[in-house]
Amino acid sequence: MSDNCVVIEPAVLQELRTKRARRDSYQRINSGEIYQSFFMTHTCYDCMPKSGKVLLLDARLSIRKAFFALVFNNVRAALVWHAPTSSNIGLITISDFINMLIAAYDTKWNSLDTLETSSILEWKQDLHRKSGLKDDQLGLNIVHLGPQDNLYTAILTSTERKIHRIPVIDPLSHDFLFLITNKRILKFLYLFIYDLPQPPFIHQTLEELKLGTYENLVLINLQTKLIEVLRIFQTIRISALPVVDNEKRLRDIYSKFDIMHLAATRTYANLDVPLCDILDVIHDQNTHQLATCKMGDKLFGLMDKFVTREVHRLIIVDDDQHIVGILSMSDLMRFLVSKFEKLDSTRSNIYVSNGHLSVPTCESEPMDT
Repeated sequence: MSDNCVVIEPAVLQELRTKRARRDSYQRINSGEIYQSFFMTHTCYDCMPKSGKVLLLDARLSIRKAFFALVFNNVRAALVWHAPTSSNIGLITISDFINMLIAAYDTKWNSLDTLETSSILEWKQDLHRKSGLKDDQLGLNIVHLGPQDNLYTAILTSTERKIHRIPVIDPLSHDFLFLITNKRILKFLYLFIYDLPQPPFIHQTLEELKLGTYENLVLINLQTKLIEVLRIFQTIRISALPVVDNEKRLRDIYSKFDIMHLAATRTYANLDVPLCDILDVIHDQNTHQLATCKMGDKLFGLMDKFVTREVHRLIIVDDDQHIVGILSMSDLMRFLVSKFEKLDSTRSNIYVSNGHLSVPTCESEPMDT
């Protein structure tokens, strides 16, 4: 054998052939359908980070410690593990913390001890009983995907089921791999954005594409009480609220993740404080930059801003900083797939724990609107 001979492992050779086939197919596809093809030819496994945090909490852990774990690891959700059945019984998210705080407030804080001492399992069981379900049905209706499901399926699942993050679970070992989100999918697409043919619409403006929400916007001001903000999050199922001043100009953004500072500082006993007292503590006004855009911004620049700023939404403002609308990442991803016909074959790839496509009782955090 020649000294210059290069030996390639079969698995590596197969991967090279797959990548070449993808690249060749992209050149033959209409540029307007290129993102659809990208999403359909890449899987959740492709999108999985090479290194990352997998937060798995024991169902017996106290609720207070569970939220401390979320804060300490800077994550918005964690999978809950039920040791007796060796199974996942759902996610614990910031939405759970909000529901607990509102329940404690409405009972004049008689349930504060529950927040401090009860376990995640007790909280989940209580939710199921209120929904008319039995304890042995915990975790049966959790929507999840397999690593070989394509990204098109993941996007359709999140938009149709109105959930923000979906667990990716190995179908053979049932091991939890990671949580896939629209944010992660968009970031993965952006890695190849300059290698792909550019569809015409990415050079169109927000005004031309009619993207975003412009009516029935929910705004809050600096005097809005924290308990009112929590009730809005619970009722309308949105993940952030623009904060305006007396002249209706954008002043700040209060998101669900900001609520975690209550768990970190254990200051959740007083929910009647106005937002102005909270924002000065959690946001440094000298360094805190709001993620905004204008109607004349092109889609390509907006995609870049979503990825580089790592935000879930952009507030659309005019030249005077008055709020015009809101563009969420969900709006963007829905636009990228809504231009195409939904394929029935993608629906058959959605895994549900009990083998049926039923409405989940343990949902992930709601999508941005």
